[in-house]
Amino acid sequence: MLHRRSSFLIACIATISTLVATPSMASAEVAPDTAQSALLDQTTVRNVIGGIAIKLREDYVFPDMGMRAADVLEKALGENAYAGVTDPAQFALQLTEQLRAITNDSHMRVIFGSPFRNQPPPAMPEDAGFEVKRLDGNIGYIHLARFVPPEVFNPAADDAMRSLLDTAALIIDMRNNGGGHPASVAYLASFFLDPGKPVHINDLIWRNPGTSTFRTESFWSSRTPVSYLGKPVYVLVGPKTYSAGEEFAYDLQALKRATVVGEKTRGGANPGGLNDLGSDLFVVVPTGRAENPITRSNWGGVGVHPDVQATPEATQETAMALAMGQLVTPMPR
Repeated sequence: MLHRRSSFLIACIATISTLVATPSMASAEVAPDTAQSALLDQTTVRNVIGGIAIKLREDYVFPDMGMRAADVLEKALGENAYAGVTDPAQFALQLTEQLRAITNDSHMRVIFGSPFRNQPPPAMPEDAGFEVKRLDGNIGYIHLARFVPPEVFNPAADDAMRSLLDTAALIIDMRNNGGGHPASVAYLASFFLDPGKPVHINDLIWRNPGTSTFRTESFWSSRTPVSYLGKPVYVLVGPKTYSAGEEFAYDLQALKRATVVGEKTRGGANPGGLNDLGSDLFVVVPTGRAENPITRSNWGGVGVHPDVQATPEATQETAMALAMGQLVTPMPR
């Protein structure tokens, strides 16, 4: 049950990110195709604040911070900080900004309009999202926009890695990867690790609801049909790299199995699920956090810092130059 529950939570947050993440925070908290709603009244405002406060106190992965954030919202309500707010989209934006300012947690958000409205019933994706090429100098290239569930992801990863097994080096482009399933992250990382022994890749620490106790879900390397060993691997990242996309770069960097190239990533490491507050308003309160077994930390709030800095325009070219030996490759951290 643990694995199924955590998989569902992470699938929810990945889907939410795909549906609502845009460059503008204002539009990021409004789900697409949202019908025009009635103006907010103060009873609804109080109910929404009360619902969020309960989730923060009972479920947020950082209990003390959850208590503090709930107190701040309730104090603001008591001081009539929301008295003039009648637009539900603006209310969602205001609450999101407040919660993120308090927690420094980019997974925390309030959404107006269900992200799943007018969407077909959830189905297993048919496309794992791999784009595979051979570049000059026999350099392999994989662009991956998401980590879909393992049932679809693993066979596609097998095919991609088989096709590039004889390349001299490999570039994995995570610059547009918005997240997904942690088991798929662990599987892709497994191609670059010694198949003779299991490697501990990452943990998710989940809060038991309504308590200050936690449980751990661990992710380890697994057997893959081929291995990509003894050759350089470069992971491209940037400001759009998020959540599970960040984890892949962070994990291989910590294992000293890849050189990370590009710009600092966004910094989201705390998965959670979607909670209905009524009145077409929803909140995501993270119930888990990542913990790398090597660093005993994660990239939350700080992002993944590249080993080699490069502008967005020059990221792939920089990795190519490193792979071709035109630059001195630094040791990954």
